Amino acid sequence: MDLRIEKPAVSEGDVDASEKITRQDLALEATLRLAQLVASSQPGARLPTERELCERLGVGRSTLREAVSSLAFTGAIQSRQGSGTFVTGENDLPVERLIGLGLMLQRSTVEEVIEVRRILEVEAVRLAAERHDESDRRALEAVMAKMSELRTEPSRASRYDVEFHVLLTRASHNSALVHLVNGMRSLLEIWITKAVNEQSVVNEIVREHNAILRAVFSRQSGPAAASMLIHLTNAAERLFAVVGKDRLTANYIALLLASRGSGSAPAAPRFDPFDKLRVAPSEVERRLRSGRREPGSRR
Repeated sequence: MDLRIEKPAVSEGDVDASEKITRQDLALEATLRLAQLVASSQPGARLPTERELCERLGVGRSTLREAVSSLAFTGAIQSRQGSGTFVTGENDLPVERLIGLGLMLQRSTVEEVIEVRRILEVEAVRLAAERHDESDRRALEAVMAKMSELRTEPSRASRYDVEFHVLLTRASHNSALVHLVNGMRSLLEIWITKAVNEQSVVNEIVREHNAILRAVFSRQSGPAAASMLIHLTNAAERLFAVVGKDRLTANYIALLLASRGSGSAPAAPRFDPFDKLRVAPSEVERRLRSGRREPGSRR
């Protein structure tokens, strides 16, 4: 099958230092065009060669490889050594990966994804407090034990941060919620890897997770939801502080995969979008016991 892509109006070779278009902008555009190609292709179709894709997209090899890495991370395409890169077969592309790919194609902003995450995970933790069983409890305790052990290794601890949220959603025993949250998992992994960059951050996350678990294991759905909301608000702040907010989109975050651990992520100023909402877990618990509402909450 001959997969065709329209060449962009601006190519990488046309951009000079005086223009505002950056390599990240080009990588974003390349990712979107490649994603559109993949979405309209038959399962099993082979992508053009790297050289041909570079020519059609008007980008260099490094930019193209970032785009390919982003889509490969979502599972939409698969590279086979010696054979090329192929569109993933229908049977190999579960709904979770389709959700992640859809977020990239729609240019969803990080703020939009965070809003959806709050809606889903706050409700999921309410249900988890009511429905979790002993196996859920053991799994959550095990993942928190691993995260606590790895406090001095933030990059490794971050994997268990993601797993914690997945397990909590499973504890809701709502399969639709599980699919939706897992659909954002690949994006969340990249965000968390960038935001969880110091031992002090891991310590803070562990405290927040433990506050959530105390409420869940006590089957207190209200306090569990309140603790989760505070945790997600703080998580958003941590992300914005490291990466910045002004041009973040879901597909831009996906591109950070290529720079993971290399220190080449875009520099960003300290940004505190939820300063009035930021509250330590211990303070959340104190206010819940005293009947006070969290800052910014509505009746």
